[in-house]
Amino acid sequence: MKRSLFFMTGLLGFLFLPMAVGEETSPATQAPGFYVGAASCDLTPKPPVVLSGHLATLIADKVATPLTANVIAMESIAEDGTNDYAIFVTMDTCSIRIDFYKAFCQAFEKACPQWDVRKVILNATHTHNAPDIRADGYYSIGRDDVMKSSVYTQFCLDRMIPAIQKAWESRTPGKYAYGLDFAVVAYNRRSVFADGHAEMYGKTNNPNFRAIEGMEDHDVGTLFFWNDQDKLIAMMVNVACPSQENEGRLEMDADYWAPTRKMLQKKYGEDLVVLGLCGAAGDMSPHTQYRRGAEDRMSSMRKRTRVEEMARRIVGAVDATWEVVAGTREVPAVMKNLYAEIELPQRKITEQEYKSALAEALRLEKIVADAKPGEQTGAFSQAKWYRRVTDRWDQQQENPNQVYPTCIRVVRIGDTVLCSNQFELFTDFGVQIKARSPARQTFIVQLSNGLVGAGTYVPSKRAVKGGGYSAIPQSNMVGPEGGQVLVEKTLEMANQLFPKK
Repeated sequence: MKRSLFFMTGLLGFLFLPMAVGEETSPATQAPGFYVGAASCDLTPKPPVVLSGHLATLIADKVATPLTANVIAMESIAEDGTNDYAIFVTMDTCSIRIDFYKAFCQAFEKACPQWDVRKVILNATHTHNAPDIRADGYYSIGRDDVMKSSVYTQFCLDRMIPAIQKAWESRTPGKYAYGLDFAVVAYNRRSVFADGHAEMYGKTNNPNFRAIEGMEDHDVGTLFFWNDQDKLIAMMVNVACPSQENEGRLEMDADYWAPTRKMLQKKYGEDLVVLGLCGAAGDMSPHTQYRRGAEDRMSSMRKRTRVEEMARRIVGAVDATWEVVAGTREVPAVMKNLYAEIELPQRKITEQEYKSALAEALRLEKIVADAKPGEQTGAFSQAKWYRRVTDRWDQQQENPNQVYPTCIRVVRIGDTVLCSNQFELFTDFGVQIKARSPARQTFIVQLSNGLVGAGTYVPSKRAVKGGGYSAIPQSNMVGPEGGQVLVEKTLEMANQLFPKK
């Protein structure tokens, strides 16, 4: 199997060169047509574990809902025998960090040497209540009984790789249908105040509150897949919102995707595989920003928790879509999977930002040095957060035009296209891609594959102007300029898949 520069540099280098992978596939072994298979596996370890997605160390000692990985494998074989394929894997985790992705690629290539790992779209539902999958040592734990990140990584791989193989081996001639409806799940979480500054989760009952910063995307896009027995085997459900309503609780939890999957399986089949795809949602959250009293009252009267209310809305949108499109199932005329490695301009650090980050790093490092073991858990990881900014400043002095290497996957399935990226992409960028896409319907899949370094958010220009968490250098390796490059490259690839007649 060909190995790109992305893998030859150990997934960590800054030596990316743009490239694309089209119909670079394994030999077709079946008759012409469209083939699809699906599988699921449990990723819930025995607690205690360290939870990912927090600056402080949070340890979960119990399980609220199971964590899963869900897989759809598809292949299209043309009359001349050429084929292309895509394998979608959705994990209940915070994000696909580089350490985990590197281990995944090694395990995948060892177990499945006939396949190209670049054809795998591995993405996160973005729950903040799943075990950490960074390298060991990111968090200061202070307990010997807590599962190490490396142990959990292997725990996941031992289950995910067989699930991928099962999905592939279960492929049969299949059909698909797609559609769109709407549900209010995401709320823009950035409040703007009278002096122009913005805050994530800023209090909207503050007399100086003036606006919610950006738009919201309430699309619920669904792809349905049937096997050769005309049985619905899988769904992809695209919601532009992280699954983090229950963040901060000391328990493992798939958040709103757990009741969503359960409700869909109750109606459409207990063995239905449901892939929750998180759309462009860097500035979104399921937390209510205003009208909270009214929303809480309605949830209480319905006797539902907030995650159950989110599930009700999503499932309602899927049901409404099903009623219209279930009878339109067909074999997709085209299925193609493109991959590209690109370089995005890094967000530049100003001297003031450097000085501020350095002061905070030194303050936090003193707390760590003076504390007893286990007492500085928050300061330990926060100091690293600021140190990454000072390190970038030093690198910038040597080369003022630093770049961030990343990869994009764009998959066409019939009249639809799925566009993946590695980031927490602000919704403005996702809407740009949707609005300018040549496809009939466009799905955005963020937090896909391995992030190099930290700072996952890609903010809009107005967000950077307002400042605050998610729009400051500590949160961003890539700024608005890089976000626009990502948009343009994604659209270039999408247009390649939908050539004008």
